[in-house]
Amino acid sequence: MDEVEITLSLYLLGFSFGQLIGGPLSDRYGRKIFIFTGLCIYITFSLLISQASSIHELWAFRFFQAIGGGFAVVNTNAIIRDIYHGKESARVFSIISMIMMVAPMVAPIIGTTILSFYSWKYIFIFLAIYTFCIIYFITKLPETSPKTKNKNIFKNYGRIFLNKKAILLIFAGGFGFSGMFVFITKSSFIYMDYFGVDAKYFTLLFGLNVFTLIIFSRLNMHYLKKYATFTLLRFGVSLQLLSAIGLYAFNEHNTIISVAFFIMIYVGALGFIFANAIALVLEDFGDISATTNSLYGVIGFIIASFVGFLASYFHDDTLSPIFILMVSTSTLSFLILLYIKKFKV
Repeated sequence: MDEVEITLSLYLLGFSFGQLIGGPLSDRYGRKIFIFTGLCIYITFSLLISQASSIHELWAFRFFQAIGGGFAVVNTNAIIRDIYHGKESARVFSIISMIMMVAPMVAPIIGTTILSFYSWKYIFIFLAIYTFCIIYFITKLPETSPKTKNKNIFKNYGRIFLNKKAILLIFAGGFGFSGMFVFITKSSFIYMDYFGVDAKYFTLLFGLNVFTLIIFSRLNMHYLKKYATFTLLRFGVSLQLLSAIGLYAFNEHNTIISVAFFIMIYVGALGFIFANAIALVLEDFGDISATTNSLYGVIGFIIASFVGFLASYFHDDTLSPIFILMVSTSTLSFLILLYIKKFKV
């Protein structure tokens, strides 16, 4: 494995570790203190990364930077669950999902822009400055953690694992997210290498996915007034599956237009998937929402990382392995939801 690629694996490991530890501590001691602590850790190690003089320093700093990120991020959904319930929480999660899902798609554009003027180190200086600005808004947040504190971390995790519906929903959401991870990983190959799209048009095509995701998230917010949260989740997964099947079915005759269209629908469907999945998962765990959210995030990242590895392992300079993986992840998510519905889990 390339030495730089190892930093991504270390980041995912540190981010997962930060969530698993930060979630239960947040449920016990409060939200704001761990968001603030996490952001300070993130800023410190972002600046250290910009000054790293060896690959080994980069590995270490990236790992601890990710722990800080995990500490902060795990509290986002927990705060929403502390304040909102049911369909109202799903509507708020739709707003959050527009940010959380759009961020990994916009990030490459920002990174590319910085690299066209400065060295890679300035990306981490930018991250430090951006995170420092976020701290101001954290000071305005109320403390929302539950009054009743749950001290036994292992008992709390056990309680989540024993809830069959919650675990199935976590995996359904994880497989839905992992399909987008495959696209993000292989987007430059699909558009620039396979279809020969110029870099400036690649940015435009990427932006269309962001636009679709925002539109679908808004539609989810609207239809939550009429339909059940689970119904809209199932609709989102079905839409994602159909678009993935479209990509694979027309594989031999795909054009840049058809691929861009189906991928827009595929990514946009996450506007129905993410918000509704996390709202349903957290509904039964109001007193340990950060712990539950940490498990949701970690399992999702594990699935996405494994699927991303498969995308690289089976890469053969064609689009078939990519589309097969996108169909497979959406199919697994669809079958899980079908099982929940049929057997009324």
